[in-house]
Amino acid sequence: NFIADKGYDQQCGARPLHRAIQKYLEDPLAEEILNMTIKNGDILIADLDKDAQKIVFTLKESSPKKSEKSEV
Repeated sequence: NFIADKGYDQQCGARPLHRAIQKYLEDPLAEEILNMTIKNGDILIADLDKDAQKIVFTLKESSPKKSEKSEV
């Protein structure tokens, strides 16, 4: 609802929604991808920080596959 609320305008309807998606989701996501070390299989979780009124991202690393595990 956060992005929908930010992207709705009484006069324009939902037309500004694309700009809101870019501003509040795509642009911050691109910055996080550039600033984080993300590996193939990792999961990036987007969540709303209600106090800051912005979307924050958390990196959940994938578990190593059997072939990647170190032998004991």
